[in-house]
Amino acid sequence: MNRFPQKLKIILFILLILTVILSIRVSWLNHYLPAESSSAENGHIDLSDAVLDDEYYLLDGEWLFFPGQWVDPAEVPADEGFAVEIPSDWPDEELPSDEPMTGKGSYLLQLDMPESMSGEAGIRFYDVIAAAKVYVDGELIYQRNDLKHSSEDRGMQRGPINVFFDHSAGETVNIVVQASNFNQIAQGGINRDVIISSEEKISSLSFLSNALQFSVGIILFIHAIYAFILYFMQKKSSNSFLLSFGILLLLFTSGVIIDDEILYMPPLTMEEHNRLLTAIFICTLFIMYKLISDIFQTSRRKNKYIFVFFVFLLSLIAFFPYEHIQLLILFLFSVYPVVIGAMIAYTIQSIVRGNQYGYFILAFLLAYSSNAFWGALIKTNVIQIPFFPFDFIFSTAALIGLVLKRHADISSENEKQAALIIENEKNKDTFLANTAHELRNPLHGITVITNTLLKNLNSMSKDSIEKDLVLNHTIALQMKFILNDLQDYTLLQEQRLQINKHSVNINAVVTTIIDVLLHQTNNSEVQIKTDLAHDLAPIYGDEQRLFQIFYNLLHNAVKFTEKGEIRISAYSSGDFAYFTITDSGVGIAQSELNRILAPYEKGTDSTQSGIGLGLNISRDLVLLHDGEFEMVSAEGAGVTIDIKLPTADEEAAEIEMENPLTYDKKENETAATLDSVITDKPPVLVIDDDQANLDILEKALQPEFTVTKISSAKEGLAKLSQHTFYLVISDIMMSEMSGYELTRNIRKRYDLSELPILHLTAKHLAEDIITGLQSGANDYVSKPIDPDELLARVRTLVNMKKASFEKVETEAAWLQAQIKPHFLYNTMNAIASLSQTDSDKMVDLLYEFGAYLKNSFQIPRESGLISLTEELMIIKPYLYIEETRFKNKIEVQYNIHDADMIFLPRLALQTLVENAVNHGALKSREKGVIHISSETDQHEAIITISDNGPGDPETLYEMLEHQQAHGVGLRNSHERIKFINGKGLQIEKNRLGGISIIIVLPHKNLSPRN
Repeated sequence: MNRFPQKLKIILFILLILTVILSIRVSWLNHYLPAESSSAENGHIDLSDAVLDDEYYLLDGEWLFFPGQWVDPAEVPADEGFAVEIPSDWPDEELPSDEPMTGKGSYLLQLDMPESMSGEAGIRFYDVIAAAKVYVDGELIYQRNDLKHSSEDRGMQRGPINVFFDHSAGETVNIVVQASNFNQIAQGGINRDVIISSEEKISSLSFLSNALQFSVGIILFIHAIYAFILYFMQKKSSNSFLLSFGILLLLFTSGVIIDDEILYMPPLTMEEHNRLLTAIFICTLFIMYKLISDIFQTSRRKNKYIFVFFVFLLSLIAFFPYEHIQLLILFLFSVYPVVIGAMIAYTIQSIVRGNQYGYFILAFLLAYSSNAFWGALIKTNVIQIPFFPFDFIFSTAALIGLVLKRHADISSENEKQAALIIENEKNKDTFLANTAHELRNPLHGITVITNTLLKNLNSMSKDSIEKDLVLNHTIALQMKFILNDLQDYTLLQEQRLQINKHSVNINAVVTTIIDVLLHQTNNSEVQIKTDLAHDLAPIYGDEQRLFQIFYNLLHNAVKFTEKGEIRISAYSSGDFAYFTITDSGVGIAQSELNRILAPYEKGTDSTQSGIGLGLNISRDLVLLHDGEFEMVSAEGAGVTIDIKLPTADEEAAEIEMENPLTYDKKENETAATLDSVITDKPPVLVIDDDQANLDILEKALQPEFTVTKISSAKEGLAKLSQHTFYLVISDIMMSEMSGYELTRNIRKRYDLSELPILHLTAKHLAEDIITGLQSGANDYVSKPIDPDELLARVRTLVNMKKASFEKVETEAAWLQAQIKPHFLYNTMNAIASLSQTDSDKMVDLLYEFGAYLKNSFQIPRESGLISLTEELMIIKPYLYIEETRFKNKIEVQYNIHDADMIFLPRLALQTLVENAVNHGALKSREKGVIHISSETDQHEAIITISDNGPGDPETLYEMLEHQQAHGVGLRNSHERIKFINGKGLQIEKNRLGGISIIIVLPHKNLSPRN
């Protein structure tokens, strides 16, 4: 439905509600409209032709007023009075008082009664402020409050006054009203209508008004109690709407009881009573807003501001000087239409946005606004009618309808959720079977390879062992993808998945994915083609998640396309880029499209592997990037997926070009060694914006090195993203980007040994050389260049690069070899055992095993140091696995502080933990305990690993000193720690009865090295 019909629907709804409310209101008004009659003149009114048995008549016009005195009702000195208009406040300027509207006075009206009527008549004063005595022909027939009251008197009556008197047909009666006001400063005297009719009609009018007001109050109160009961019954669900609803009804009840007919007058002064009524009015507005905010779920910040605003208004009501209270009332009445108008406008916006509860709120606001509008007319004496209950009934009915609608929706949703839970329970076994199958395949491969290594370890060559370990690594990564999908799906469902957006070169991402897929697939009958616009704008998103999106989608296309073509095309327009992925595979039936996007779902006839999360995760990740995802397919006609993603602005794209990043393929394919991607001549990148200098450098280096020439720093950065080099030679003075800035950008990705940089400079000042070295250069050569000096420095840096690479490869191989085959074999046996007894525990163990494998196979940094947090990412899964294997035999305790600030050699701690488990905790006569703690101060960090085993510090120290055959891991950790702190490990007996190994690291290892 488009917006115009929706707005038209809202307009028609508003007109309908207003028409119904106004029709009833106008009918009510007409029914009680007084009959036409002449007005009083100079204290006399002629009603001789009136029919009091059938009609009401107004006694308005000129009454005689006697300021500052209570005249004798038997002998009224008519010549001392003067005419005043009734209804109106008495003439303040004529009262002998310093306080406005305070004083005393008397009113006189001579009334010619109808000739056709005799017996009792009734007069209804809608209000006389504040105390009054009413006399008819000198006889006191009614008194309200004490004429000599004070402003401190409490519980004084307010509201309409009904008086009744006998008369003879055609008789002229004198009505005298003695009045006083010493507690209200905003109004005084007879300031509202006075009507006359027969005693029966006046009594009926009064009874009807009181009965309706009392009935509405009782109905509102009962519903308030009902709302509170429901709220406390459902308190666990935090349904604040019911609480707001109940409070609102209580406020309605309070306003009904102590206003209009004044069914109950609380023991308050008039000042306190007026402040209370005004406070109820403001609180009602606030609770109305609170109720609406509960329905439409407005922001907490907006609610906070509104709350402060209403507290401010209540403070004004409580502390505003009472002598100026009229100004405050005018201000509050000017605030009301603004607040109500804002609520109505917000409600209409919510309806336009599709909120189904908005119509109930709108009906409630319209009914309440009608009540407030007509109430203001009554208070200002524009009209006077008996209590009108229907506005309250309509507003309460609208809220009750809202409650019932919400209850029906919640019940319907509960039924759907129950059906979904039942369906999920049915699918649980299928899902676990699929997951176990998907994990069993790589686990089986790892088991076979590990068994082979165990049986033939002594007879296999180093190359064969390395080849099998690499294959194990690849298989483990396949299992990691499945575990990652499960983890990502959980994070997405819990809305905890974080994305780090920046400008991403999507061309590079797609190209990398296609390279990976071509490497993984052996189907030569499927072609993957790209049609990416040459001016395709960078995407504003998380590079890792964008890779995940397109890898999942393209990988699906490869899996379900046996023959034909897979094509990805893209172009950018405005602030978005548009991608289309098509394949010529088996397609998806139209009826299956919605189901296939749900989690854990696959095609009904799918024979391919997978647990059915890839499409669901990809779609949710696209939406998380503020994009759009659409899938179209027909059975046998392939699948077409359209994706819309936001592009990066020009500034972000420019920054990205200055800091280009390549996508890390290490988790998707085994990294090739550096020697396999170069020729016998080491590759060198030369960057200079002077073509002549490039040619000279090429001639000087070409006999020994493969030279790539680039004429700008930005192109050089881009080239580094595409190729591998042993050395970068850069001029300092370049136009677009200096050599210093280029070096700093390179150092964001490579350290000094990973990619050496040689500066060419025509400057010989020490400051310039120091600036170059501080920016990250390894060395420099001054112009004019001496070819022999250049070659000597280049050879040194290239050899350093080779040595660095070999060192990293050697350490990586050694570290990966730390994962003992026996541990892998035992862990897989534990997983297999749990699959038969405790499937949930099996899944948990698989998560931890996946985390252990993932972090164990990471390539170390050149520095060899990692944070304690990263080391614990290996240790914690390992200890969890051991706790699971040796149930009730090991207890692990952690007391870790400042882990992100402590840096140590990779796997140094892991080796010590393994020793503590195998040679300490597991050999304890009691339940084994492993305790790991860390603490820091201004000078050093201390890491302690303790167990309660039977170990002896002297024995361990002897192992470290005498180079015994066993204890290699302990000795290796000792030597690596000693390289940092000069002492190595400290070993001592602990209070648990076992061994504590203490590592003390100097202050420089409390933050990463530059």
